[in-house]
Amino acid sequence: MSAYATPVEATQGEAQEGQEGQEGQEGQEGQEGAGQSERGTSNSLRALEDATLEELASALTTQLGKEEERVQVKLQKVQQAEKALEEKRQQLQLLEKRIFAFMDCKDEVIELNVGGQHISTTRGVLCSADGSMLAGMFSGNFDSGHQRDKEGRIFLDVDPPLFEKVLRHLRLRRIASPDHPAPLPHVPEELKAEWDMMIKYFGLDSFMYGPAPLSVNIFARIAELGRVDQSKLQENDLVRLSLSSTGGVPSSSHQEVLGECGFSERSLENSYGAHPNSISIKFLKHRVKVEAMELRAKIADVLAHMSNKWTFKHGSDCINMSYSFSRSEPSTGRLDAPGQTFVDEVQWVFPRDFCLEHIVLHGQVLEKGSGPSS
Repeated sequence: MSAYATPVEATQGEAQEGQEGQEGQEGQEGQEGAGQSERGTSNSLRALEDATLEELASALTTQLGKEEERVQVKLQKVQQAEKALEEKRQQLQLLEKRIFAFMDCKDEVIELNVGGQHISTTRGVLCSADGSMLAGMFSGNFDSGHQRDKEGRIFLDVDPPLFEKVLRHLRLRRIASPDHPAPLPHVPEELKAEWDMMIKYFGLDSFMYGPAPLSVNIFARIAELGRVDQSKLQENDLVRLSLSSTGGVPSSSHQEVLGECGFSERSLENSYGAHPNSISIKFLKHRVKVEAMELRAKIADVLAHMSNKWTFKHGSDCINMSYSFSRSEPSTGRLDAPGQTFVDEVQWVFPRDFCLEHIVLHGQVLEKGSGPSS
């Protein structure tokens, strides 16, 4: 550049020098970066060459494990998304079903006379429990056979408040959803027996309360529900066992006859000579429906002090039973004693003495306040 360069020429020259300097710096940095990359690659290759097979296998296993974890996380997210989508689809189907149910203009209004009380409902509500006696009665196939009052209303000779509970539940079932199921009717304890008979007559028991449970050892089931020792049901206020008279073990030990194995060389017995005699069991927090029983007599006293006949009282049912106890066969095995309804007390009445080491009841158990399931 001339010593006498113009200002413009000077500026252009400075810009050119700056650009050349920057390009030189960038080139130097690029060369250094390339050198570092080459050195890093060289170090990695050298590390691989120096590593043992065990170290290489361990590193590969670790890397594969990390990859597998990433794949599992992605898979879980996909599965969660699919589950949420399926739940949404089911909700939409349920909503569609409920909407069409309400839009059904063919849902005929039915006028009822229930025990003298006028009640209006729809055929759809009365027929909503598929396969039930109630649905069959109001399917439309038997309308001409219904008994009617002078106003032409179909007459049902059942308790109005209890039948209203049925209708209220059936109505709620039509608008219920998995998140908001229809509540079960609350039935006062003194009306439980009548309620059980009515819903069983109309065939609504399984519809309202689900399939009937399998027969279980009643005392074992109560102990399980109460999380207590089966031989201590009375002291945990789950049952109350009482005798018309007692001459054997002290009353505080009576509950052991209901335990898993019962007594050993002792027995629940009356005051010998006092006749007749009874054993009563009151269920304080449950209701039971007995289907069968097993009694085991004390071998030492079986011939002199064990009645071969007795009456089993199950609510209003009285079942006459018998078994020929002997030293060789002190246990009855399973004897059928089918109760018709759920009750909270059972009783054995013996015409003469009894000496029992073990009492087992088979059947169904419900917590008080819940409805029957069979």
